[in-house]
Amino acid sequence: MPKGDRGASFIEYGATVLLVAGIIGAVLLADVPARVEGLISHGVECVAEPRTEACEGGGGGSDDGTGGPRSADPPTGESAPQDSGEPSGTEEQTPTQVQPVAFDRLDDWFGDWFGGDDGPDLAPDPETEPDRVHDWWEGLSRAEREEVMDEEPQHIRNLDGVPADVRDELNREFLDEEIERMLKEEGVNADEVLDYDLDQVQDGAPGAPSLELWEMAKLQRTVNQEGSDHHILALDPEEGRSIVSAGDPDTEDNVATLVPGTGTEWTAINGQLGRAENIRNAAARFDEEADHAVVSWIGYDTPNYVQAPWGGKADDGKDDLQDFQYGLRVTHEGDASNNTLIGHSYGSVVVGHAARHDSGVDVDNIILVGSPGVGGPVEDMNFGGDIEDIHIAMSDEDWINKSPLKGFHDYDGLDHPDVSRIRTGDDTGHSDYFRRENGRDSLELRQFGRIVAGG
Repeated sequence: MPKGDRGASFIEYGATVLLVAGIIGAVLLADVPARVEGLISHGVECVAEPRTEACEGGGGGSDDGTGGPRSADPPTGESAPQDSGEPSGTEEQTPTQVQPVAFDRLDDWFGDWFGGDDGPDLAPDPETEPDRVHDWWEGLSRAEREEVMDEEPQHIRNLDGVPADVRDELNREFLDEEIERMLKEEGVNADEVLDYDLDQVQDGAPGAPSLELWEMAKLQRTVNQEGSDHHILALDPEEGRSIVSAGDPDTEDNVATLVPGTGTEWTAINGQLGRAENIRNAAARFDEEADHAVVSWIGYDTPNYVQAPWGGKADDGKDDLQDFQYGLRVTHEGDASNNTLIGHSYGSVVVGHAARHDSGVDVDNIILVGSPGVGGPVEDMNFGGDIEDIHIAMSDEDWINKSPLKGFHDYDGLDHPDVSRIRTGDDTGHSDYFRRENGRDSLELRQFGRIVAGG
């Protein structure tokens, strides 16, 4: 079918669907505004004359999602970024091209009655690049920032390119609200939630809260304790995301990100944050003069044990990891920080997929811990350092070292003479690399701290 015929058929089909929907809405809703009549007429007109101006949109203003509050364009004066694959607003349209503005306008008309679009009106589209997000934020006045924080906190609290302190403020508010909601829902006393230990919660002891509520309450206690400088950068139980930094990643000299592996759900944030704090403290013991931040990044859908041999989850998570690292760069204040990316277990596969992508990851060092491989040769990893800035920790006692899982992720690709090898303890198991026992850091943890601190 010629392109013109395909375009016409698509318009006719869409208009017919809208016509039917309009009739059904008019029958079911006695108080539907009179504009439904106009919409039905518009649909009929489109079916009869699909290439008329009435069907080609126009008007309605810009809907690029990147401007400041009530604004169509970014504050820099540049044209707003377009979603990949979408035609630009200034691109010349041929008679056979379908103009998306018409469907945007029809969606606006139906929005109030059939659910509408829950996307942002003031904030950038969630797919906007972190640097553009940051430019947008920097171009807002104080009043405009307060407006978007009040009106659309859900759209910016987890958005890469928004400053860490803003994300933290909004995510703390969300955390408090979620805890209050869950307390009422579960009929649990707030003062007693943390009286239960993790085993009791997981075993469903009488009166115990849900695991989700228990972990949220524990996180709330951690971030609210005196002297805490934790920053909640993302918290989205529905999407399975929790990202918390020990330290302010926008101001510290050295910033590391810890990516966990198989089976690590968002509710594991407190345990992962404990590992992050151990790394941070190890870095501080190496360099007491510098400031350090370590982020626990549960920012992707981790695989279960059946999925772990495959690279699908790593491919799905690599873009988000790239954006997060880029976001750390654009929001950082002052001189550039020394950034390290640490992948543990399957997390190292995610790191590998992100770094082996053409755009790479914007970090200075990479540490692969208990890694089954990175999906290809380590020399193909694209980041801000050299091959010797890739560090591998693999103990003889790590079960991954004896597992066929290595064959699925090209473990042999890590075998390069210039890659740095981290010394490991004789009894270090797969989950022991970050441990601190009897007041002492593990052999591996001391070396992680040195690397994170720029040593």
